[in-house]
Order: sequence, then structure tokens, then C-alpha cells
Amino acid sequence: MPILAILMVPQSRAEDSLTEDDLMGDIPVVLCVTRLPQSTTDTPMAITVLDRAMIEASGFIEIPDLLRLVPGFQVGLSWRDHHTAVTYHGQSDGLSRRMQVLIDGRVAVGSLFGLVDWDRLGITIDDIERIEVIRGPAGVAYGSNAFTGVINIVTREISLNPGWRFTAASGSRDTSLVTAQYAETGDRFDYRGSVSYYHTDGFKGVNDQSIARSARFQGRYQMDASTHLDFQLARSQGSWGRGGEGNLIDPVGHKNAEEQNGNFRFTHVSTPGNEWYLQFGFSDSEEADDFFIAPLSAILGVAPADVPLVLPGQLDQPVLGHTFDYQVYRQDLEFQQLISGDRYRLAWGGGYRRDQLNIREITGIKEWTDMETFRFQGNIEYRLTDSLLLNMGVIREDNDINEGETSWRLGLNYTLLPGHVLRSSVAQGWRQPFLLENRHNIALRLEDGTPLDTLQTAPNGLDAEQLTSYELGYIGRWFGGRLSAEVKFYREEYEHEVEYILDPTYPELVSLANPGAILDVNGGGTVIEGFETGVQWHPDEKTHVWLSYAYADADHSCDPMAFHNLFSENSATPEHTASLLLARDFGQGWQVSAGYYYLDEMAWILWGADTDSYERVDLRLAKHIRLNGSDLKLELIGQNLGGDYYEFNALNKFETRTFMRATLQFH
Repeated sequence: MPILAILMVPQSRAEDSLTEDDLMGDIPVVLCVTRLPQSTTDTPMAITVLDRAMIEASGFIEIPDLLRLVPGFQVGLSWRDHHTAVTYHGQSDGLSRRMQVLIDGRVAVGSLFGLVDWDRLGITIDDIERIEVIRGPAGVAYGSNAFTGVINIVTREISLNPGWRFTAASGSRDTSLVTAQYAETGDRFDYRGSVSYYHTDGFKGVNDQSIARSARFQGRYQMDASTHLDFQLARSQGSWGRGGEGNLIDPVGHKNAEEQNGNFRFTHVSTPGNEWYLQFGFSDSEEADDFFIAPLSAILGVAPADVPLVLPGQLDQPVLGHTFDYQVYRQDLEFQQLISGDRYRLAWGGGYRRDQLNIREITGIKEWTDMETFRFQGNIEYRLTDSLLLNMGVIREDNDINEGETSWRLGLNYTLLPGHVLRSSVAQGWRQPFLLENRHNIALRLEDGTPLDTLQTAPNGLDAEQLTSYELGYIGRWFGGRLSAEVKFYREEYEHEVEYILDPTYPELVSLANPGAILDVNGGGTVIEGFETGVQWHPDEKTHVWLSYAYADADHSCDPMAFHNLFSENSATPEHTASLLLARDFGQGWQVSAGYYYLDEMAWILWGADTDSYERVDLRLAKHIRLNGSDLKLELIGQNLGGDYYEFNALNKFETRTFMRATLQFH
């Protein structure tokens, strides 16, 4: 407490006369922590807000790179076919199955293992107004997808950029990005339509090229003074390098992918703080992945006439691969009501989700298979005193495959002085396996579904993973909000974690990939303790500084035959993660920004590898030019201006990259 007392001492005689509003400054209001609109000083858990100034200063081209600015987050580019891994406190194999991702309220996490197709979100970095990132379990608000956190992407208000807007970027690895959008506002109807084209060759020597053609239409229709309809529709299509290793069952090559999605939210506001909405969302995605492997006789090592002797009822035939040949469909229905009283606010509601998939190569099931999920949640904020705020939340989630679980959270925020808040919380959450995790049975198969070589399977299905989290935090603001800092101390206890176990004795007819199979089972456990901090400093209107740092000490417990034990020496959780972003406006439209990023050595599980620690420096030079009836912004961007480093595995060498980007806004 003496340290806090020193931190809270007024820095000058002038600040003694500041009002509470002056001290609080422009505190961001966020929606995603409890589903209630709250200032970041009132939320029960740590949250980072990446605002438009940070997004522009970063100079990033790809959306997931922005998460490098968040304390405790790690980003691994191209874990396969240009998919990007985003994780909090490590422990990731490339999929985002523990992280909820939202775009203007629409769920962007797919049913296929919880995969996020960052290239096919239908938006670009230029579309984003801010990103709210919950650092910690948020299942009480969003269900088991939000096991370790939430990434809530909020696009720009339509009224901020009416008219035509064009963006073009080009640079290293034959990367190009072109977008065009038109927005219009009216008395009752605001809308924006956009199209984009993205291409990159990915990493040198890696089969991870990506082409994405996207279109998106969103709008708001104001039915009357208290009722409105928000909607968004998007479609993306393109081809990917499939990330193959160049062998019989995983060749290099391309696959085609497409996705359609939509979201409709009907909102009625009776009085300020009292409202309800009904939302329906859907997504429909598919990939086409067909390749010739070899004749069955060659795989079995017998003469064509002898195939029936080895496999009764089968004749010699060409064996085709369909590893990523699938169709996935999701429907979401959600209701929520906000109720406000003198000292309390409540957000309660429920949801229904149906996931359907057709992917015989991975499930062994010829027909469509589905899973229905139901949830009911409530979060309440109650002001016990003027200085003490209580947050409570609970959710019950059930599906027709696994037994239902209840997650909960309890938080207390204590205001020491205006602008200085202590925060504490305890939460317990569960992550229900995705539909494909429960049905996982990937194998090399004949056309009738007969398995030849089992690669990976969940022989007994999977149970829910459990996380118990303890958090103690402090938020401080000085100089009228020009300097702010947030500190989080935490302990996370993971139980029943899904592990990947190598079983060389698993029965199979042939072994083309590995002897036996990889088994998905529950059994792992991890305890992580550490602290994180985020600092923002704006010494004047032209200078901005953002700093993040995270320390984590992880103790993993897993099976001796687990992939992490067999093939990794590094911890799956990096000990140190840091970022520093500086931006300076030099006047006359010139701006310079620089970013520094550090990631300690770590192991990406299963498809990844041990990676060494690295330091990365990015630079950005921007010029704003006012034209007659339009604004032009030109940017020169340099990424990783130091030595080479590796992303996710030993193949993804990230060399120095340079880009040019131009944005033209008509008024």
C-alpha cells in the first residue's frame, strides 16, 4: 500500500485543483466483459482497448498482428495454409478454440476446431475502430468459447466516413491489398458496402500462399425513436496453399475456400439503461481439397490382383486424399435484456447454437453430423457503496453430446481515489469441446470410408476443460488521464486439459504418416502465475506512447507420451512478452511511429515447434494530404528491420519486409 500511496500523490499544485472528471479523462467504455457498458475501471477483469490511434500507428497489414500489442498475447503466423495462431499465455497448437472472436457482435470462431479464418473475416485493418480484448476467462458472458479471453472487434461507425473510400497496399512477398467502400447516412437508414482483394505469397519456401476476395454490407435501420435493426452480410472466397509437407498424404498444392455469413440484431430501448435485443446469426463455409495419393495396391505393397486377399471385398483402386474437404454450417440465436436500477444493472439472456459439419476424412462419418448448444447467463453490477462495486456472473451451458457445466465469476472494484482503482476477481470456467473435437477421427480412407491409416483420433470423446482464475489488479490515472497504467497479478489453474498422446501401438492397416496414431484425451494440467501491465502516456497532443509487458511462470503436467513432452524442450507458455509503440505527429501532415516487440522462447504444440526468443522493430512514416473534396494518406512501412526470426516453427522465417499503403477518403 505505501507504493500505491506514492503513485497517487498529486504531481503538481495545478493538479490539486482538477475535478474528478479531469482526473478520469477519456476512460474507454467497453461492452464485452459483462455485456454491460462499463468503463475500464469498473470491469471485473483486465481488459485492453486497442483504439484507432494505436491501430494506425502500428503499421500492421494483417489483423491478428494487432494482438502483439496486448499484454500476455502471442501471435504465430502461418501455422498452416496461412492460418494465424493467436493465444493468451501460450498453450496453443495453432487453433483459437479457447478464444472467442466477435465482429460487431457476430461470432467469427468457426465450428471446425474453433478455427478463425483471419483472411476471410470480410474486413480489413482500415475498417476497425477499436478492439476490446478481455485478458482472462469470460465464459460467464459468452460461453465456453471465451475460455481464456475475448477479442471483440468493433468496426467504424458508418457516419464517420461517408462517401467513397479506397485503400491500396503493396509490398514484400508479393503482398497486395485493395479495398473499396461506399457509406451513406440518411434520416432512418445508414449503410456501408465494401469489397476487398488480398494476396500474399506467405513465407519463402512454405506452401502458405493466400488469396481472399471479400464483400461486406452492413447497416442500421431506425424503425422509430426506440427501435432499430443492425445487420451485416459478408462473403469471402479464394485459394490457399494447403501447407503440405510434400509427402504422399500431405502434398503441397492449393485448396479453394469460401464462406458466407450474416448477423441481424433487433434492438428496442425503452429508457436509457433499459433495453433488449434479439439476434440471429449464421455462417456457411466450405473448402475443397482433393488430391491423388497412390493406387491401393502400391500402398499395401501387393500386386493389384492380391488386394482382395489383404482387404476382403476391396479391389485395386486409386486412393484420394480429402483432408481439408468439408462443409460447415452454424446458426446462432440470442436474446438479451439490460435492466437498470438506482444502484444496480443487470444483463441477462440466453442463446441457442446449432453446428453442422460434413467432413468424412476427419470424422469417418459419411453423413452430416450436428451438435446443439443451449446457454442461459446473467451478469449483475451492484454498487455497494460509492467506492465499492460488486460484479457477479453465472452461465449454464449444455449441449447434446457433453454433460452441461456452470461457469461463474465474482469481482470487487474499490475506488481508492478518483482515477485509482483496485480490482479483484475469482472465476471458474469450462470449455466444452467443439463438435469436430468430439468427432475427431482423421484417417486415410478408401472411397467407401474404410480407414487405412489412422492419423489422429479422440477414441473416447472429450470432456470439458476447466480453468480457475484468481486476479488482483490496479488501475491508475494521472495528469488528467494523459498517463494511465494497469497492473494485473494472477494465478490460473487448468485441469482436464486436452492432450495429444502418441500411441505407436494403435491398430491400423498401414502406416504412411506415423506408426500408430495420435490420441486426443483429457488429462493435462497447468498452473500459471505472473503479472502483466499496460501503460499509455500522452505527454502532449502530438506524442503517444503505449507499453505492454507480461511475465508468466508456468508449471505443466502432462502424459509422458504427450507431444509437448516428446518433441519440445521449451515451455508452452513464454516467460516474457513485451511491446512498445511510439507515435509522433510532426505537423503539416507528417507522422512517424515505431514499434518494438519481444517474445520469449516457447513451444507451439503439435503442429508447431520450439521457437527461439526474438526482438522485432517496425517503423512507419505517414503523410496526410488534404485535397479538394478528399483526404489522402500515404504510408511507408518497414517490418522487422533487425535480424530474421521464426514464427510458429522452424520453416517460417520472418525477414525484413516493406510495404507502401495509400488511403483516399472522399467527402
